[in-house]
Amino acid sequence: MSFSFSKSQTLIITVGLFLLALAVRLPYLGSYMTIDEVKWIEGAGQFTTALAEGDLFATYWHFHPGITVTWGEALVLGGLYLTSAASDLTTFISAQMENLAGIVGPMRLSPVIITALTVVGVYGLARPLLGNGAALLGAALLAVDPFFVGHSRIVNGDAGAAGLMMLSFLAFAGLWQRKSWLNVVLAGIMGGLAVLTKLPAPIIFVWLALLAIMGAISDRRWRFWLIALVATGAVAAMTFILLFPAMWVDPLETLRLMYVDAFNVGELGEGHDTFFLGQVSDDPGWLFYPVAIAYRLTLPVTIGLLALLVWPWLGGNWRKTTPLQKKTLVALVGYVIFIWLFANASPKKLDRYVMGVIPPLLLLAGFGLNWLVELVANRLNRQSQVFIATAAALLIIVVQVWPVITNYPYVLTFYNPLLGGFSGAVQQVPVGWGAGMEQAATWINAQPKANQLNVSSWYSDMVRPYLNTGTTSFSSSGKGQLEADYVIFYINQAQRQKPNETVYNYFRQKEPVFRLDYRGTPYVWVYPAPGMQVSLDGDAVIEGRARLLGYNWLPVPPSQPGDSVRLTLFLRTTGPLPDNEAFRVALAASDGSLWGQWEPIEPLAWQTDALLEWSGVLTLPADAPPDEYRLVVQLIDKNIDSEVTRFPHLEPTLTIHDE
Repeated sequence: MSFSFSKSQTLIITVGLFLLALAVRLPYLGSYMTIDEVKWIEGAGQFTTALAEGDLFATYWHFHPGITVTWGEALVLGGLYLTSAASDLTTFISAQMENLAGIVGPMRLSPVIITALTVVGVYGLARPLLGNGAALLGAALLAVDPFFVGHSRIVNGDAGAAGLMMLSFLAFAGLWQRKSWLNVVLAGIMGGLAVLTKLPAPIIFVWLALLAIMGAISDRRWRFWLIALVATGAVAAMTFILLFPAMWVDPLETLRLMYVDAFNVGELGEGHDTFFLGQVSDDPGWLFYPVAIAYRLTLPVTIGLLALLVWPWLGGNWRKTTPLQKKTLVALVGYVIFIWLFANASPKKLDRYVMGVIPPLLLLAGFGLNWLVELVANRLNRQSQVFIATAAALLIIVVQVWPVITNYPYVLTFYNPLLGGFSGAVQQVPVGWGAGMEQAATWINAQPKANQLNVSSWYSDMVRPYLNTGTTSFSSSGKGQLEADYVIFYINQAQRQKPNETVYNYFRQKEPVFRLDYRGTPYVWVYPAPGMQVSLDGDAVIEGRARLLGYNWLPVPPSQPGDSVRLTLFLRTTGPLPDNEAFRVALAASDGSLWGQWEPIEPLAWQTDALLEWSGVLTLPADAPPDEYRLVVQLIDKNIDSEVTRFPHLEPTLTIHDE
C-alpha cells in the first residue's frame, strides 16, 4: 500500500489501532494469575504504600526495577481506594494484597494501556521510515500478536520494555530523515522508560550508538550524531531519575541495590534448568531463541517474513527502494540479531527474554506483507487498489487476531501451527506460565471439607490465592508433597521433572483425580497424596540405604495390647538393598524391649533413588505392658536374623494403655 493517508485518515487509523489493541487485551483480564505476577503486584503495593508514607527509598522493590508498570498499578490502587469506603490508604492496600486473585484484573490494566499506546507509537514513528502501508500492517500485527498480547495482559515488564525499546529505536532512527531535536528527546524518554520497566532494556543505548554510527557514515556529520547520542542518554537519565522516587533520596544506594540484586536475586549470568528439544539443560545454547521464537510466530507473520526474504531478489525491488527504507530494514534485521546475541550471553533462557525481537520482526513482516498486497493492487485501477488493499489489511488482521480470540483467556497457549501448535511445542520448548492452575484450585475447593485439606504445588505463591485449603511445601525430598492431600503438577514443571525425577515419578505413576487438557494435550494435573501423618526430620537416615520421611497409622496408632493396625512407611531410597537385608518394624518400650509382630501387606519392591510406600500390619501381643512406645524400623541381616542398624530419632512416642 504505497498511497498516502490524509491527516484525518491517519488520525482514524491511529485511534483504531489503539482501540484494537485495547479490545484484544481486555477480555477475561482477571481470570487467572501467572507465575511472576505475585511479586509484581506486591511490589506495587509496597511502592504505593511507600509513596503514601513518604518513605521514598522503599519505592525500590526489585532490580527490574518495574517502575513504569508500577506507576500504572499505583494509579489503579489509588482509584480503587477513592471508590471504596476505606478511610486509610495503607490499610486498604494491605487488604488488597491479601486478595491477589481479586486484584489481579485491575492491576493488569497498567501493562494493557502501556502496550496499547506502544502500538500507536510504533505506527507513528515507523511511517516516515518504512512507508504508510508497511507501518500500518506492522503495527496492526503487533496490536493483535498472540505472544505480545499474551504478555501485555499480565503484570510483567517484558512486553512493555520491548515496546518502549522499539519506540526509542524508531525515534532515534528518525534522525536519518530529519535532524529534529524532538526525536532526540523522544528517543531519550522512551529509552528511560524502557530502563525503568525491565532489564535488559539498557542495551538499547548500545544499539542507538550503532544507529548513530550508521547515520554518521551516511552524512558525515559526526559531531551532530555524537551530540544527539549524548543528549538522548541525558534525557533518558533524567526520565529515570524523575520517575523513580528512590533515586530522589539515595541514588547511589538504589543503583547499587539494582546491581547487587540482579546477581543475587535474579541470578544474572547463572544457569537455569530449561527444557529444549526434549532435553533439560542449564544452558540450551544459541539455537534456543530462534526455535522458541519460531514457535511464537503466526501464519501472517511467517508469510510476511518469507516474502521479505524473496522481495530483494525480484524485479529490482532493492534498487527501487529509498535509501531510508533500506537503512531501516537493515537496522531492523540487525536489531533482531543484536538482541539474540546479547540474550545468548546468559545461560538462563526463556522465550520472553527476547520479547524485544517481536516488534522489529513484526515491522519486517508488515513490510513483506505490504509488498505482497502491492503486487496484486498495482495491477488494478486506483479504485480497485483501495478496495484490495483495505480488504487485504482486514484479512491479515483477522487471521492474526484469530489465535488470540480462540485461546482466551490463555492467550499464551498459542504456538505456531506450522510447527505442530501447542502439542508440538510441549515436546520441544518450555510451555506454560500458570494458565489453568486456578482451575485445579477450583476443583480442589469443591471437594468435601476442603478447608481441612492441604495442597502442595511447585508454584505455590501463584495458586495459593485461589485455594480455600492449607498448603504444604513442595520439597526436593518429597516430604512436603507426602504431607499433602493433593499435589498439583504443571506442564512447565513436568517438562523439567521438578523438583526431581524421584518425586516426579512417584506421583506420575498414580492416576490423577483432575486433569486439564488443551486440545488433547494435558498440562495441569492434580494427584492424590497420602496426607502423611507423622513427618520425620532429616536425621532418620540409614546411610547408603534410605531416609525415612514419615509414616501413617490407619486408622489410628495402636493404643491397647492386642491391637492390629495398618502402618505405611514412606522411604526415600539412596542406594541398593542387598539380597540378604530386609526391614522389620516394631515398637520399643521405654526400657528398649521390642514388641509387636510385623506382617507386610506386600513385598518391599526396592528401587534405588525412589520414593517408596511400604505397608504392613503391626500387631501388639496381648501381654504388651502399658508404657510409652516409640516406632522402630530395623535393617536386618536375614542370614543371621539380627539387626544391622535402625533409623534413629523416630518421634513421637505413643502410649499403650491397659485393656
